[in-house]
Amino acid sequence: MRDKFRFVVILLVFLLGTLALARQILVGRDQDTSEKIALPILGGIPKFELIDQYSDSFSADNLKGKVTLTDFIFTTCPSVCPMMTQKKLKVFRRHQNNSKFQSLSITVNPAYDSPERLKTYAESYGIEDKKWLFLTGDEKKIHRLAWEGFKVGSKTELVNHSPYFILSDSQQRIRGYYNSDDQYAMKKLKKEIIQLLNETN
Repeated sequence: MRDKFRFVVILLVFLLGTLALARQILVGRDQDTSEKIALPILGGIPKFELIDQYSDSFSADNLKGKVTLTDFIFTTCPSVCPMMTQKKLKVFRRHQNNSKFQSLSITVNPAYDSPERLKTYAESYGIEDKKWLFLTGDEKKIHRLAWEGFKVGSKTELVNHSPYFILSDSQQRIRGYYNSDDQYAMKKLKKEIIQLLNETN
């Protein structure tokens, strides 16, 4: 009888210990998933100055204090650019009322894409908000900005642009690259915009 009682007690102690350990593991997992992992710093954005679709000057200083989503396109692009603009527009609509967020689209065909043509392109997508600016300027400066600054595109041909969106923080630091044609990357982008906005004072 005593042996049976001892066995029951040992079994109960074992079960209670197992339950306590399982609870500790689950709590630890919850804490891990609730803590945001800091986004990597992938480089800084150099000084630049371009012209927007309203013929106003836009420089790197305008990136300060803002979470910025940038891409490189051109208005006569028949394939990837329209898709990028449409996808970016969905993301933009979610944050367009947030004063800490802005969007930039930089042309890789500045010889053709004048401010007027960029404005017409923007309006064709219903984009009239000055928080999404389309930029043009000197071809060599834009090529250098794309290749050396944002680290996208082609070293030899500016028009061979990247399908990636580039996310930068309020301190002009690049924090992520996202393939516009990748569903997983787009979901990741949406989450990480919110994360950066929450970190921005």
